[in-house]
This record gives sequence, structure tokens and C-alpha cells, in this order.
Amino acid sequence: MDDNSEMLDSVHKRMVNELLGRHGGGRAPGASPRIVQQVLTTDQNIRKAIADLYLALEELNDSEIAVELLSEHVAIMVEMINNFKKSR
Repeated sequence: MDDNSEMLDSVHKRMVNELLGRHGGGRAPGASPRIVQQVLTTDQNIRKAIADLYLALEELNDSEIAVELLSEHVAIMVEMINNFKKSR
């Protein structure tokens, strides 16, 4: 997609490794192996869906619609992030 994809992949791998407890940080507190696997599987599905959406939007060739649709998804994610920040 862009030049940042390697950096994003690196950050993602670090987060997955931390979730799996490979860097001494241990598994997320209180997370069962089933929940960890569910998070990893869902994350993979979302990443694939985002890539598929990007390709479909490129084929649509309407940047106005693409930006509007992607902005809605970003707004949802920002709201989710803010909810997690509140619970800290």
C-alpha cells in the first residue's frame, strides 16, 4: 500500500509477541489462551478485510467515496481507543 507498511508490520508483530508473552512481558493480565487466540484471529480477519476494502475502493476509482467510507471507520476506531483509554 505505502512505504509505511514495513513499519506497521513491525509494530503489529511486536504487539502480537507481547500478547503471546514472547518478550518476557507475559500474556495480557487475566487473558485465557482462548481469548488470546480469538484476538489474534479477529485481528488477522480485520487486516485482511481492510486490505480487501482498500483494493475494492481503488477499483471503484472514486476518492470522495473512499475517503468518506474510510473516515467513518477511523472514527469508529478512535471512539474504541478513547473507551480503552478511559478504562486505564
